Amino acid sequence: MKTVLVVAVTALVAAVGGVAWAATLTLSSKHLGGAAVTSPVMYPDSVTIANKSGGTAGKPENGDIVTLVWSQPIDETTLCSGWSNSSSTQSVSLQWSIIAGTSPTDDKLQPTGTSPTCSGGFNVGSIDLGSAGYDTSATNIDFQTTTNALTVGATTTTLKVTLGGIKNGTAGTVPSGNAAVWTPSAILKDRSGNTCGSNLAKSSATKQF
Repeated sequence: MKTVLVVAVTALVAAVGGVAWAATLTLSSKHLGGAAVTSPVMYPDSVTIANKSGGTAGKPENGDIVTLVWSQPIDETTLCSGWSNSSSTQSVSLQWSIIAGTSPTDDKLQPTGTSPTCSGGFNVGSIDLGSAGYDTSATNIDFQTTTNALTVGATTTTLKVTLGGIKNGTAGTVPSGNAAVWTPSAILKDRSGNTCGSNLAKSSATKQF
């Protein structure tokens, strides 16, 4: 008996140097009665880092906005211990920092503070900024009053991070760099208990902020 396989690719699955990029693949078999498998279930869908209106392009400043999107409704308690899944919107203010890198190591952006609500930390992961020029000092740049606004939708979750309260370090301007790469936290899960595994998200822009 001849077996017919039909493969539908909804987004390309790619492995570069052992790194898996966010994607989905649906495989169905007529012989198996149309059984389907989708992989991966949970992944970081996108990362963007936008310059505030009227700001200096390529320079990290108060008001710059980081937007992170997951492919599933997340379990909000795994992002922030004091949150619950009873609300589709949440907000908390806590510190994010640019961790200074020295070329060839890039600067990284990640949450570094806690709050009474998120006493166990804010489990976002970290973002490689694609350049060591955003912090030109040996001291981290801290955004002490960064606002983190979460929206859980029917099929995705979005976190809007508005940087604020800049202190310490020296912000540099990067005329051209590389894409930012977001590595999600292994602690964060969707509502079925899936993590993002080894999947990463890469920005379309090569200059951040």
